[in-house]
Amino acid sequence: MKKRRILVLGMAAVLLAGCGSKGDTSDSKEGENGEVTITVAGFPNAKEAFESAIEGFHEKYPNIQVEYNITDTTSHHQALSTALASNADFADVAIVEGGYIAQYSNSKALTNLLEEPYNAEQYKDDIVDSKWNQAYSVDGKRMVGLPWGVGPAAYFYRRDVFEECNLPTEPEEVAELISTWEGVLEIAEAVSIPGERWLVPDGVDFYRMMFTERDYFNEDLTLRLDREGDEECLEAIKKIRENGWDMNVSTYSSEANAGFASGTCVSVPLASWFGAALKTNVDPEGAGKWAVTNLPQGIKSTNVGGTYLVIPEQSKHKDEAWKFMEYMLCTADAQNAIMEEVDIFPAYIPAYEDPLYDEEDPYFGGQKTRRLWADEIGESEPVYSTMMDVTAEECITSTINGCLERGDSPEQMKKQLAEDIEKATAEMKEQWIQIYKDAGMWEE
Repeated sequence: MKKRRILVLGMAAVLLAGCGSKGDTSDSKEGENGEVTITVAGFPNAKEAFESAIEGFHEKYPNIQVEYNITDTTSHHQALSTALASNADFADVAIVEGGYIAQYSNSKALTNLLEEPYNAEQYKDDIVDSKWNQAYSVDGKRMVGLPWGVGPAAYFYRRDVFEECNLPTEPEEVAELISTWEGVLEIAEAVSIPGERWLVPDGVDFYRMMFTERDYFNEDLTLRLDREGDEECLEAIKKIRENGWDMNVSTYSSEANAGFASGTCVSVPLASWFGAALKTNVDPEGAGKWAVTNLPQGIKSTNVGGTYLVIPEQSKHKDEAWKFMEYMLCTADAQNAIMEEVDIFPAYIPAYEDPLYDEEDPYFGGQKTRRLWADEIGESEPVYSTMMDVTAEECITSTINGCLERGDSPEQMKKQLAEDIEKATAEMKEQWIQIYKDAGMWEE
């Protein structure tokens, strides 16, 4: 958590930086015959993703060549934040992880995509609602990022273990059973073997799904922790922990991954990208053993993760950078080529019309998982994002786990969570309020 807090505060400096000079339009990377080379900076899978669609891009723009600057996610965001704050050259196009886009949404160090010649708002109706407005400035006059991928959330489970335990195995039947927390607990008790097999890595993930990228604060920056069915969810999580039905480890840990692969951890609520992780890294031998259905207890459709592309003001090739972004993110051919290559699910809705969304997925026992993702994310709603959201989400995991260790009641958990989020986000909230004041939109 400490590393991410430092990163958030570093990016906050970028929010307040004016970076007054526009990017130079000279062609420092222009070669013979008017050929221009742009640099795309990002983290793992980015090069593979864009290279899968680069042939079509070159057919349309033969004079634009693409180079890549790829590093790990944390190093990339730190380098981008430093470059923007110092007005230094970095890249023509940069990736920003969805959870961090609010850190940059008011920064004048990034190009306003609402202006000519970009006119990004022409794509508003073609982009998933829950992602579109997160890259707007608080006054709505600037938009600094174009959504790339989304992470529709769902419930993944080991079909083979459910069958062994005489539980329903078909997605529709499992969805019916987990439509109540009593059903979730029934599954937990049936599959769990004390110290040997567990329902999920961390029961808190069920509660976290009620909040992930979904309005932690109102527009007056009042923390809002009330969600329909939240106390029932916390009570269920408490029973899961008391009975030893979760591993009590991070969902992203090596212990959890080993459990998924061996069948000793039999389910998890996560995003569509977990399906790609199962196939490639976590459980490549698990074809036919896994299935996926909707989140339990009517938890609303939500998004976990996703990415944006931005153009730093320092870019000397903004027009070419925009053409790259527009082709890669706002054409069905490119978005679907990327999805087939690296399983990044498109934010671009017209891509879902392709027949490949109705293809059966052999890894998931012939389920049409892409159609499930498309229907799930299509029901998501616009959200209000702030620079405090990442920290608030981290508090959910740490605070609720601490409360479970103490045996707190749901009411005590919510009270403690509110206190911890307010404390952890106090400095960032003041910075966010200042942004509103600077825009003439804050009344004391």
